[in-house]
Amino acid sequence: MAKLEFDDEGSRLVEEFNASAGATARRARILESLALKPGWRVLDVGSGPGHQVFDMSSVVGDTGRIDGVDAAESALDIARHRCSELDNVNFQLGEASKLPFDDATFNVVMSSQVFEYLDDVAGAVAEMFRVLKSGGRVLIHDSEWGAFIWHSSDPERMARIMNIWDGHLADPHLPQSLGRKLTDAGFKNVRAEPVVHVETNYDPTSVSAILMKFIVGYVVSQGVSQSEADAWGDDLRALGSSGDYFFNHNEYIFTADKP
Repeated sequence: MAKLEFDDEGSRLVEEFNASAGATARRARILESLALKPGWRVLDVGSGPGHQVFDMSSVVGDTGRIDGVDAAESALDIARHRCSELDNVNFQLGEASKLPFDDATFNVVMSSQVFEYLDDVAGAVAEMFRVLKSGGRVLIHDSEWGAFIWHSSDPERMARIMNIWDGHLADPHLPQSLGRKLTDAGFKNVRAEPVVHVETNYDPTSVSAILMKFIVGYVVSQGVSQSEADAWGDDLRALGSSGDYFFNHNEYIFTADKP
């Protein structure tokens, strides 16, 4: 199946998603795990609309620097606007598999919900290793779409929709193999911690509500009728109205060190 395209509309939805309370809390968790210090040089691979870069910039301070790389010009435009008043931030077009930086440039290299879209994860991990300084830290955050629960009054339709949705990723189960890929690239002290996101009420500004928009657009592009996709979303919203809403999404933060 086709991967999700992050065109102008896709970038707009990513912006909306990142403004949600759940995504904001997740960025805070990532920032805590990074344990940044003033003066550090940091790279965000797949920086999107720049929310994480913005949050990191104040921690590294005037003597530090944050670089963001993304493959989508529309996302870079949003990120540059968001961080336009920050002197220690720079964004540029680039691919995870061929980072536009010299060896041993960064103290920290991170990426959030990007590697599950990559065809060559091992190559991208090797690039992270290359651009990190000795003693530097890597952080990769991604989802395990097999550890996913979304209550529906039509479980068969939910399973069918989510099976099609899995096609937007290169690997919907990336966390299961990511630790080995980090070790094979030469990283040491590989660690993983869960980020569990649970919603028991429907909120149109929540992570799951915005995710619905992504899913409807994608499955329709893959041949599902608009009426069926809309019925799927209407059912979830109705469960919210009746007090029967439940959404659970498991994500994982992997960290490791370059010797």
